[in-house]
Amino acid sequence: MSGSSVSGTEEIRAVQYLRAAAAILVVFIHTGVYAEQIYWPTPRAGRRMAALLLCALGVVAIAFAERGLAAEPKRAPPRLVHEEDFSRAGGLDQNFWSYEISFIRNREAQYYRPENVFVANGALALEGRAEGVLNARYDGASKDWTRSTLTSEYTSGSIFSRFSMRYGAVEVIARAPKGAGTWPAIWMLGGDDGPPYREIDIVEAVGKHPNIVFTSAHAGPTLDELTNWSAETNVPTLSSQWHVYRLDWSAETVAVSIDGRQVLAVAPRGPDDPLRMPMRIRINLALGGSWGGQIDRSALPARFEFRSIRVYSNEM
Repeated sequence: MSGSSVSGTEEIRAVQYLRAAAAILVVFIHTGVYAEQIYWPTPRAGRRMAALLLCALGVVAIAFAERGLAAEPKRAPPRLVHEEDFSRAGGLDQNFWSYEISFIRNREAQYYRPENVFVANGALALEGRAEGVLNARYDGASKDWTRSTLTSEYTSGSIFSRFSMRYGAVEVIARAPKGAGTWPAIWMLGGDDGPPYREIDIVEAVGKHPNIVFTSAHAGPTLDELTNWSAETNVPTLSSQWHVYRLDWSAETVAVSIDGRQVLAVAPRGPDDPLRMPMRIRINLALGGSWGGQIDRSALPARFEFRSIRVYSNEM
């Protein structure tokens, strides 16, 4: 976790110091006046002073480069921009969320439908079901599996925010489903505007590891050139009790906590770091696929449930 960003005043002062030191050095070099030619107690002292000047210049430059001389200005604390408490009357906020429909990613078995997302018993539910469905986007000539697959034996739900955000916090109170083959996730994904790739997985769980929450971040020029950070947290009551999952995101830190305990912290480096770029919130319940594995049909229907969702931001 890195320190706080450099303020505008500090940046100006640092630049002034660097320019002054550089100017002195230029005078030494341009005029041919070396340390030995200036009156020092000894020639060695002159050489030492010149070396110290060079070292000081380098140290100042490195220090401010590491702290981000071009760092973004300090921001006001994020404000609450969206809140849904599902214990109250009403359904999903259609102005904030949109639905994923069809087959989407990871060779997952489920077909996403809006009908599998609903509010019941004071909670938002994304429900995975064992039921047949036709692919409305079917194209037998397509080489894309999401279009060339005619039917599915499973359906489920997936939503994403209509708006991208950069910095702030996302906090949810959720209860994961149980059963082999379930793969619930709460995550952030960028790339609507193209590369670079960026993803923050606040929560991922797979039914074959029933008590583990996987948290990670991925960033890089493309999906095939990623730097990855990850953590695994043992949560024995993952599917039986409600837990608080929170992302705190700033220019300096990407931090994820579970029930108030930080489990992952990543420090973005530089203004062009992908983890400093906008992303959308995504919540889904996948079934099977590249990581979900074999599906236990007897465990379905299974629900990924939410008591509340809160989003804080100062850039949205």
